[in-house]
Order: sequence, then C-alpha cells, then structure tokens
Amino acid sequence: MKLKDFIKQLNTLVAQGHHEKEVFYRHGASGDCGPLSSVHVTSVVEDTGPFDLKPGEEYISIYAGN
Repeated sequence: MKLKDFIKQLNTLVAQGHHEKEVFYRHGASGDCGPLSSVHVTSVVEDTGPFDLKPGEEYISIYAGN
C-alpha cells in the first residue's frame, strides 16, 4: 500500500467522525494486536523485511507496540 492510499483511507474515517478514536494494529497471520507507536521514513532492511527494496530505497515504517 502506498502512503497516499493509506492517508485516503484514514481521511475517510476522519470524515465519518472517527478522529478521536485510538488506533491499534492487528497482524492477520498471528492475531497479535496492540497500539501503534510511531512512524518514520527509513531505508533499513530488517530480518522481517521489506526484502524487495533497492539499495538506498526508502519506505514508511510504522512501529507497533511499546
């Protein structure tokens, strides 16, 4: 998903009046869930991915948990 698509979905929720609700994540395969903590731009490839980046290519990283 591209950032602009994610923001469009978030803006729809805000327009529907959900702007004061807490935001949590849920991981589909494991069912793990928790709060979102931070977001930043990075080019770091970790053990969990993303694996298909070109060297130096940046992506949006959303940190989940404490």
